[in-house]
Amino acid sequence: MSSVGRSSCAVRRVTAPAVGGVRAWAVAALTVLAPLALAPDAYAQRATAESAAAQHGVDVREITSPGGLSAWLVSDSTVPIVVMRAYWRGGSVIEPDNLVGVTSVMADMMTEGSGALDANAFKERLQDLNMSVGFGSGWDGVAMSMSTLSENLAPAIEMARLALNEPRFDAEPLARIKRQMQVGLRTRETNPSYIANLALDRALYPDHPYARRTSRDSVEAIDRAALQARRAAVFNRATLQATIVGDIDEAAAGRMLDAIFGALPQGAPPPAPAQTEFRPPTPLIVRELPQPQSLVLFAAPGIQDEDPDWVPLAVANYIFGGGGFSSRLMSEVRERRGLVYGIGTSPSVREYSAAIRGSAQSENGDVREAIELTRAEMARLYAEGATQQEVNDAITYLTGSFALDLDSNVKIASVAHGYQVAGRDIGYINRRNDLIRAVTREDVNRVIRRLFNPDNFTFVVVGQPVGLESGAAPQADGTE
Repeated sequence: MSSVGRSSCAVRRVTAPAVGGVRAWAVAALTVLAPLALAPDAYAQRATAESAAAQHGVDVREITSPGGLSAWLVSDSTVPIVVMRAYWRGGSVIEPDNLVGVTSVMADMMTEGSGALDANAFKERLQDLNMSVGFGSGWDGVAMSMSTLSENLAPAIEMARLALNEPRFDAEPLARIKRQMQVGLRTRETNPSYIANLALDRALYPDHPYARRTSRDSVEAIDRAALQARRAAVFNRATLQATIVGDIDEAAAGRMLDAIFGALPQGAPPPAPAQTEFRPPTPLIVRELPQPQSLVLFAAPGIQDEDPDWVPLAVANYIFGGGGFSSRLMSEVRERRGLVYGIGTSPSVREYSAAIRGSAQSENGDVREAIELTRAEMARLYAEGATQQEVNDAITYLTGSFALDLDSNVKIASVAHGYQVAGRDIGYINRRNDLIRAVTREDVNRVIRRLFNPDNFTFVVVGQPVGLESGAAPQADGTE
């Protein structure tokens, strides 16, 4: 959980079987995250200037199409594949109250037939071209992805253009998707993750759209007219952000932008809801669910990725709960005590809120002690801070592992596009590691004192925890 960034849009893709049996470029999800978003000038000045280019040297350029559309481009002909990512502001957070879920349905329907092609014909054409195209929605925006062999680029561009500009929104696939959603609504009442996240969101900011969920009535209200209205509200040139990576030059990339996106109206940024205002922490929330294990979620106010402490937070989080088996929580709560199956933390950034979130799974009889120890470890970190060795180890891992995020065109597209969406400058990808290396122990401990006070965290438990009830959280010292 050491990667830090904005919330993601899961992309529902329509794809052919992987080329040559390799699925590296078949888009499973478009992550519009910014792992370690750009630090302010204070950190940039402390970062060394020489090592970044030697580390990765990803040649990201900003291009402008003949039609005036801009994008980030990484030209690399090593593998004959072209990958495209696009994003628009305006997700489910700005849906009408009576149509919660319409953005997700609209995104699903974008590949259920376009132009003269119905849903089956559209999928068969993608299979013939051995390409993928998909859309997905999140709280704050809508994403689009496309991957193709470069030899099929021209027809692949046409399929992407059709999906974006001429979706059919036919009755049969709409009815099928709504039926699937209604089944999901019935089963979510026994889904520990759904129950816990809903309880946590409603405890942290009950009056904000982030605490809303789809309902049977809102799903039933979604019709073709609602989909058309939502599409018109989301897709425009004003908020479009696009990244192209792979076997394509600047001129061809410009033509690609105009072909796919050129017909979009100029539009304007969507209206923005208010920033969230966190409620005071709730000692403990317990939701009963008959099962042998309990899911534990915990959260407290965090910071946005424009904050001066963002990069030090990534190091602090790695030390406490984001470093897998290297983190304090995994070492103390799982390895030494055996109280949980897994435990971790991560900064969570949405457009209008920021939090530090954590999760764990435990046997019902061990939940109380697991929470006590989690709070005790947080209290110890808060009081004593991190050691220099912990800071050094975290920096070594966070910088060394970054190369694995850039070992394919798909990964480069996801990382670069994430930085673009988060508002980072085009050179950030090649300075990212220097910014992490510039973090000091004093920086990390300042962030710990700012954000890891155990008294600021709300804990939610879903299951049948022994000896726990709502409103009386175990304290860091084991008392109530």
